Amino acid sequence: MRRPALAALLGLAVLPGFAAAQPVPNPPSGPGMMRGPGWRHEGNRPEDPAAFLMKFYAANTTHDGHLTLAQAKAAGMGPIAEHFTEIDTKHHGYITPYDIEAWRLDAMARRLELRADQLRAQD
Repeated sequence: MRRPALAALLGLAVLPGFAAAQPVPNPPSGPGMMRGPGWRHEGNRPEDPAAFLMKFYAANTTHDGHLTLAQAKAAGMGPIAEHFTEIDTKHHGYITPYDIEAWRLDAMARRLELRADQLRAQD
């Protein structure tokens, strides 16, 4: 009777060690963070926001929450690398997920304004 209980207790003591060995990034969160129809990638297919954040943090090899142009290129983040200077509006030499979201929302706003102008012209 004691041996199974001891084995179960030992097993429970080892499990947290396995969980701690897997670092999990803390993606930014907040109302509307990384959501909406403007959150797209190549091919104009919707991209899962959580998957994008995981890709961002995997590409961030320095683990400081800032993505450099070299890191974006090395991770194969084509659109982000191509538009890096547009996204880095403060000219820090790095971008954050918030910078990327702001850039994407600005692009979506420009598209919506253009479409609104087209619709107004039809009247």
